[in-house]
Amino acid sequence: MNFVDDHYTRVFQSLAAGLRNLPPSQRSSDTQVVRESSVSTHSSVESKLAERAFSLSTQLPAEFSNVNIQQLREPEGVSDADDQERLSSQGPMYTRESGSECELTTSSSAIVTACPPLSRVLEDLRLIQNTDALSTSESHAIAELVLVNAAAAVHAHAIQQLLGAVLPLSTDIDYWSAQDSDILAQALYFMQTLPHRLFCWCSEAVQVVYGSSTAQNQTSGNLFGDLWMLLSSRRLFPETGQLMSDGDSDNGESGGGQNLKRRLRLSVSPKNIKLLALVRHEIRYKRQQLMSMQHKLAASIGILSQSVVDKGTYAYSCENAVVSLMQQVSEAVNTLEDGREFTETADTFQNESIAARALAVQYTAERIQKIIPLVSNKVGDYSRPSLATRCWIPAVVTLVGARWMSRYIAGHRNDLREWASDAVYTLRNYVSQYILAPLRSGYETIRYGKHTYSVMTQESLASDFESLENMVTGFASRFGSVDPAEIRQRLTQGDLSDVMRVYTREMQQPFRNVIFGDLIQAMLIQVQKVKVDVGQTMAALDKLLKSNELNFLLLSTVPATLSIYAAVEWLSSRFSWWVSGGKRNMIISLQLVVRDIDRLLNQEVSFNTPTGDRMAQLPAVAQGRLICLTHYLRHHALRLPDSASAGILRTETGWSQTLPFTRTLFLQDICDMESAELGVLQKRNVIERMYKTFRFL
Repeated sequence: MNFVDDHYTRVFQSLAAGLRNLPPSQRSSDTQVVRESSVSTHSSVESKLAERAFSLSTQLPAEFSNVNIQQLREPEGVSDADDQERLSSQGPMYTRESGSECELTTSSSAIVTACPPLSRVLEDLRLIQNTDALSTSESHAIAELVLVNAAAAVHAHAIQQLLGAVLPLSTDIDYWSAQDSDILAQALYFMQTLPHRLFCWCSEAVQVVYGSSTAQNQTSGNLFGDLWMLLSSRRLFPETGQLMSDGDSDNGESGGGQNLKRRLRLSVSPKNIKLLALVRHEIRYKRQQLMSMQHKLAASIGILSQSVVDKGTYAYSCENAVVSLMQQVSEAVNTLEDGREFTETADTFQNESIAARALAVQYTAERIQKIIPLVSNKVGDYSRPSLATRCWIPAVVTLVGARWMSRYIAGHRNDLREWASDAVYTLRNYVSQYILAPLRSGYETIRYGKHTYSVMTQESLASDFESLENMVTGFASRFGSVDPAEIRQRLTQGDLSDVMRVYTREMQQPFRNVIFGDLIQAMLIQVQKVKVDVGQTMAALDKLLKSNELNFLLLSTVPATLSIYAAVEWLSSRFSWWVSGGKRNMIISLQLVVRDIDRLLNQEVSFNTPTGDRMAQLPAVAQGRLICLTHYLRHHALRLPDSASAGILRTETGWSQTLPFTRTLFLQDICDMESAELGVLQKRNVIERMYKTFRFL
């Protein structure tokens, strides 16, 4: 359900309420007409009208008829299969419920029916025109019901056409705003459009030469003067010259040549304007023209959308209501084209012939189909450049780069193959030696008890200690009878007192004892003692390494694993950032549009809403701008997830969690903002609710 369908439903129900003011004989027989005419009619055209009227009557709530709608669904002589076939041709009828989804309903005053396509509306209008004179009140009631439905549909389609013309304008305005915010973008825009500017400049130079050759009393000096003025950089900006020439008076000159000379004179003053300043001025001028057209369309949308606020607005006269609606549509189209005024066709609606009135509605329906082409023609010169203009520089750079790259690859094919093989070999060895090998060793340590780290063996340490014992025992036995067991016990505790006593005595005459004494042997025993001490220290270190071997193996894989993980995570994040670029841009667009709606409502609350009046309605222009913004918002909201479970969305600041049925809830809030029955403050509360509900805003 969108705004167009809701507007069509409200307008149709309001016009149908006006049909209740028919004479009592007509109103009392309306139900019987629908029943009997759907079975037997005098012509196929009237039969189709009767079936169409029956289909439309099922779309109206019960309070719009003297009998229940359920009774109208069972006319005499019509089977249930035929009834279902007729009902299936209708659009889906929705109602906004408090739940997470829109449920189907057929018996609520909040029914919202899909607006019929314009082709079907034109077909209904042709059926009314092809009918004979409707002499009976029953036939007249049927035709009136079909006619008011066509008028409501035409009114809704006019809004749809205007909204369809607004969306491209918003895209172009965003493009020019982006160009205006960056000096590099302005320079790129100038380079993109330079070929077209040069072509226009050459055409104007040819025109100057041709005009001078055909003009009388034209000297070569004047010709060179005109050509010299063409060298001004401002001649590359037609919009700037047009703006300056529009503000200048004619000064009594006439003719195309005189106007061209006047533009040439204006193009050289002032001379101190820089090239980028002219580019910036052109960008802002185009954006201003697009915003002016957008404001004009928004005003028309606001007037059309506020034509019906509650049911019964047009209950006083259905004919006057149709006249008013078609006049609003025609005035909206007249702002875009120099068409005939509605006053020429207004008298047709006052004609007693319903076929003539249907013809006037058909004329209006055909006119609204020209809205989008008219807007495109009017803003064609101010739209963003074509795809070829925007892409020719990247295309040329890509082609040149591809050609250079292909030649480089062809000339260094062997080098590239060698670089690739070296890179693969290096990466494979890196992973094998610094990740797989330590992990394999850790597995063998856990599974088989194999030790990778070993500094010194116990056998080597025992051999060194045994040699030390023999050396100390033999040395001590030469200087007295000492118990070898006692010497070994002291040696185990690190005591070399037996050797150190002799060493101290021998050091009193070192030179003599080096040759004739035992100083050398005592020193060698101390060296062996140092070796044994070092061996014991290494044995303790070896024990420590073996007890923490698994920790060391795992720690050795951490740097390589972290480096590879960081590289893979960076590549994954870049790829995810690139893949989610569309959704991130969608979230940014949603945030900007919601902010614009918030600013609009705040301005209307400040300037146009009395204090405490929560039901104060928006002005027509503001309502039109709001509908344009919500239309742009709905266009982006259709890409939101709508799963039954909570999810996440990628935003500029990271990941944001979403609620179940996010799209449905978001569209419900949009419908609340578009509703003409809510006041300014109530719509402002809807914005606050959206900020609280959706974290990505």
